[in-house]
Amino acid sequence: MRAWVQTGFGGPEVRRLTEVAAPSPASDEVVVRVLAFALNRLDVLQRHEPVVPGMSVPHVAGMDFAGQVVSSGDPGLDGLVGSVVLVDPVVSCGECEYCLAETPTYCSAFQTIGSTRDGGMAELVSVPARNCTVVDVAAHDSARLAELAAVPVAGATAWRGLLGAGKLVAGETVVIPGAGSGLGAAGVQIALAHGATVITLVSGEQKKERALASGAHHVIDRTARPDWVAEVMTITGGRGADLVWDHVGGRFLGQALRATRPGGRVVLSGTTDGLDTQLHLPDLYQPGRSILGHGSYSRADMASAVAAFADGTFEIVIDSVWPFEQLAEAEARLESNDFFGKIVVLGPSFSTTTLDLSEHAA
Repeated sequence: MRAWVQTGFGGPEVRRLTEVAAPSPASDEVVVRVLAFALNRLDVLQRHEPVVPGMSVPHVAGMDFAGQVVSSGDPGLDGLVGSVVLVDPVVSCGECEYCLAETPTYCSAFQTIGSTRDGGMAELVSVPARNCTVVDVAAHDSARLAELAAVPVAGATAWRGLLGAGKLVAGETVVIPGAGSGLGAAGVQIALAHGATVITLVSGEQKKERALASGAHHVIDRTARPDWVAEVMTITGGRGADLVWDHVGGRFLGQALRATRPGGRVVLSGTTDGLDTQLHLPDLYQPGRSILGHGSYSRADMASAVAAFADGTFEIVIDSVWPFEQLAEAEARLESNDFFGKIVVLGPSFSTTTLDLSEHAA
């Protein structure tokens, strides 16, 4: 089979399309023919260096993907053969206290498909059967499959951050940074679907227009309005937001505290802008604000996000869809930051004319 194999660390040249042996499933696994996979920032970060403990080369990346089950490692799993599935990238033992509590990322045997085991940038990938959610999508429906492949990491993370840890309810005001990122775009859609007033942050007039078109109530262009906290206060009449979802970290966390109302809360879900921060502690304890760790998203969070997407509760924002052979170009778009929403690559079984890719070919 063909796969995009990473053989070192560096630029796009370390990932090459090559022939490799097809996977052989273990007794609890199935082999999935990849129909579409979505790019994540981690795919690029770990191409440059092994940012996740346990990741090594040669390696096939790709955390988010949808595909069709073509074989199984045990006759008891043959019922899945032929099904179109969405794959949860979190692999664990399935038996410890954390797995039984549906928080598998705390499991001592925790692995990630596409990071510490081979992922979806290939024709075929072997995954645990319990990680597969059967979906009612035809294997030839490339447009729907592209959307579906973009759900897992962004959808489950946003679901957990906003609704699980954040306890967001209808009528509240939430601030979501990075509406142009796949994660931020998913968060905006989930918050809107649950009746929140959404204030989102972007960089640039074009992304501001896209964010407004996606349904956000208020969009702050940080290039034109760098003091976004003051803008939030103006929008909320001096009250502040009920919730700020901080999926970027760094110095943003201290700003997020100041943007919340007394008694409000900040959920920290990521650190793409830095691992360390500095807080003005009176901003935290005097107004009774809270900082909440995102925690592990659960299988229930993943299932809820997938079900909500399937029934139309929220939409996934797609930036562009690329053919399998143009993975390097798709990754270059991700690295440029000149995108809005998720970047998706179709599996090799689709021809390059399956979707209109002309606007993304430059």
